[in-house]
Amino acid sequence: MFVQPEITMQALPLGPLVLPWGPVLVLVGYVVAALVAWLERRDGRADAEPALFALLLLALLTARAVFVARHWAAYRGVLAMLDIRDLGFAPWPGAIVALLGGALWLWRRPALRRPLALSAASGLVIAGLIGAIVSIAQPLRTPLPEVTLRTLDGAAQPLAALRGTPLVLNLWATWCPPCERELPLLVNAARSERGVRIVLVDQGQDTVTVRDYLRAHRLDPPMVLLDGDEVLLRAYHSPGLPTTLFIAADGRLVSAHVGELSRATLAQALTQLRAASMRAASAHIPGSAF
Repeated sequence: MFVQPEITMQALPLGPLVLPWGPVLVLVGYVVAALVAWLERRDGRADAEPALFALLLLALLTARAVFVARHWAAYRGVLAMLDIRDLGFAPWPGAIVALLGGALWLWRRPALRRPLALSAASGLVIAGLIGAIVSIAQPLRTPLPEVTLRTLDGAAQPLAALRGTPLVLNLWATWCPPCERELPLLVNAARSERGVRIVLVDQGQDTVTVRDYLRAHRLDPPMVLLDGDEVLLRAYHSPGLPTTLFIAADGRLVSAHVGELSRATLAQALTQLRAASMRAASAHIPGSAF
């Protein structure tokens, strides 16, 4: 799902893989819950694992369905709706439905009351603790760095000059398959979105490589910058590519998405970015209620 935690450790790097923390925490919580259910079953109590699996599946299906419903216009066909690589989930509806389903299960199956409640609570507590530790371990949100990058024409481009309007920085490289898949979406958005500047920032490659790649793929983005020293990857503690940074007009990081974007997750992030920018602008207006 698309979330708004601090940027560093937003995903767990495992060698060449980069796993967003959301799915990792769900998996850890379920494993812990299943282990506690197994211990309860070994002690002669009812087996709660089938109910745990059903409730998890119910939560995920609900969370995905609500997210798709909210962003229906952004999906082009059923296959796109089923493609969960964009991590488009609405967590609270899923959690509420799972809670109601669990309560119904406990009411109808008294034998499951202890093992199901204990195992589910154990999984939630452990996942919550790990999530809290990850959140506490984050550094403060990095403002837009005072660095100067280069355009494809070799001109200097200070990042500070991009302040003043909401900004999206997509960190990518030509060798990155998810980057290749999402670039057409970002280029189209960069040309069609109003009030938001979308910039592609290549990481670690030279002008010829990037220019040839864009020409071969028939992409003509409004602005491409070269970050040959990968300054932004380090500044925002990104675990891998692609990483998309959503930055308010004042240079403050609003959110980040590690991994491939879909139309729906991009639309949601842009909505959040505009809302955050409006709140920040209102806070600087004398007499504002914000």
